[in-house]
Amino acid sequence: MDDKFNVTYISFNGYVEVQRYRYLYFFIMLTVYFLIICCNSTIVYLIWKQKNLHEPMYIFIAALLTNSVVLSSAVYPKFLIDFLSERQIISYSACLFQFFIFYSIGSSEFLLLSAMAYDRYVSICKPLQYPTIMRKNTVCTLLFFAWLVPACHIAIPAILSAKNRLCHFTLKAIFCINTIYI
Repeated sequence: MDDKFNVTYISFNGYVEVQRYRYLYFFIMLTVYFLIICCNSTIVYLIWKQKNLHEPMYIFIAALLTNSVVLSSAVYPKFLIDFLSERQIISYSACLFQFFIFYSIGSSEFLLLSAMAYDRYVSICKPLQYPTIMRKNTVCTLLFFAWLVPACHIAIPAILSAKNRLCHFTLKAIFCINTIYI
């Protein structure tokens, strides 16, 4: 078995002029990351605490904001580390995890937006039946499937990819997406 196919680290090649402005990039990205976390968490907390905001549309908004926090927490810490390090590398397992989070959260956002559109459709076209159609059980079911279906859909290629050997270990990107197999 050839050892060059068992390398567990992948280096990123998509950063341009990182060394020159690394602290400026780090500060900007850290500020953006903190703003995303603080603002989205505050809105989710307000929706959770205020009983009059426990309507389907606000619950779907809170779910979208939670997706944003999860995706940011999967991507931004690695960006911050890469801006301060000499070489931008990541382990193959962490790369697969980023791949899984990026695509499953991205897909779930589309399904959450579809659920929001369905909620608006029911409220506009069937206003008298809205309370019976959009019950708490319906909203929970829509949320459950909006997160479960993409996670299951993306988990299969991620698990199958974990067993693949990589032929090249340099990505022309700044985080792990499916370009590793091109």
